[in-house]
Amino acid sequence: MSTATLAGDLDEALNSESFFADPYSTYARLRAEDPVHWCEPWGQWVITSFDDVLAVNKDPARFSSAGWEQKFMAQLPLELQQLPNMRRHYSTKVISMTDPPEHTRLRRLIVRSFTPRVLQVLRPGIEAIVNELLDAMESGAQGDAIAGFAYPLPAAVIGQMLGAPEAGREKFMRWSRDIVNFVGTGHPDEARARRAEETLSEFRAFLEPIIADRRTNPQEDLISILASTDTDGERLTDDELVSTCIILLFAGHETTANLIGNGLLALLRHPEQLALLRSRPELMPAAVEELLRYDSPVQRNRRLAARDMEFRGKQIKQGDAVMVFMGSANRDPARFPDPDSLDITRSPNKHQAFGHGIHFCAGAGLSRLEAPIALEALLARFPKLRLADDFDERWHRNITFRGLESLDLVFD
Repeated sequence: MSTATLAGDLDEALNSESFFADPYSTYARLRAEDPVHWCEPWGQWVITSFDDVLAVNKDPARFSSAGWEQKFMAQLPLELQQLPNMRRHYSTKVISMTDPPEHTRLRRLIVRSFTPRVLQVLRPGIEAIVNELLDAMESGAQGDAIAGFAYPLPAAVIGQMLGAPEAGREKFMRWSRDIVNFVGTGHPDEARARRAEETLSEFRAFLEPIIADRRTNPQEDLISILASTDTDGERLTDDELVSTCIILLFAGHETTANLIGNGLLALLRHPEQLALLRSRPELMPAAVEELLRYDSPVQRNRRLAARDMEFRGKQIKQGDAVMVFMGSANRDPARFPDPDSLDITRSPNKHQAFGHGIHFCAGAGLSRLEAPIALEALLARFPKLRLADDFDERWHRNITFRGLESLDLVFD
């Protein structure tokens, strides 16, 4: 097969409907045939082996986190590139879209909100929300665990962290989905851009009065911590705080929701692993790490090449968009024995589900707190839990956040 034919064949696989149902077979082809692949329809490099993904994630000097969103937006028609809330959000310096020294300052101000002490204070509230959602599910013999449990849980938790009333859950879920639908494609979509613009406007209008209040009347919530001045006398600007909350909403919400949903499906599809977990509940932390590896809720990260370079024999030009697929790295047989098997006792299990290096996910601790609480409670409440006979497995068409549209279960 010629180089051009191979590239076209791989591009077709990356853009096929079957890719969303099963990206892992395409990842295996890419790792074997073209691990540093130029995807013409996306206009981006696609990097898939564990070592190469790690090399990019830990090298901000060559692979920058700044500017990718602007390059992505530039593919839209000119009038959509001027959408005011989109421009304001993506031009604001935030933790996921900056390099040092800006990133160093922002991360120092943000990680204060995710220390082990702060997170453990959230545990009783998370447990209460989990039990509330399970009580509602228990009223029926069958139900959708995504709509009824996995998706509303992190929205409610983030709502509590932001000091939002319970009535805001539905808005949080909608806002998260609208933003994710825009940023999670290989090429920007006009209709999704307009919807994201509306959502950013609504979310900003929701956040600004809360921020103004917490600046002068701090409470026991996330915004109060983020709005406070640190020991060096620095604090986030209002725009930085708004954009940070936007990122925490969709990144934190989608990651946890997909971890719970994907993890439940994986366990139910591997009954021997589920039985082992039920018999040895102390394995839950290791099980969560394996679920993160096996079907990663966040599949890829994005970077821009900071300069011309040769990378694994390919000529990458300054300004080229680069996507590293952690979902592929976590199934790389060069790193993980029998990578396509679920093994909740796997050790070591140094996956890259939360990235690596200076951009390691700041909210990883929150997901690692929520998911075990949710899964333990669900499995304890429903000892005969199983997939519904009419379950139709459908995945969102999103190359960034991998998640089920629904998960129909029989609670029995």
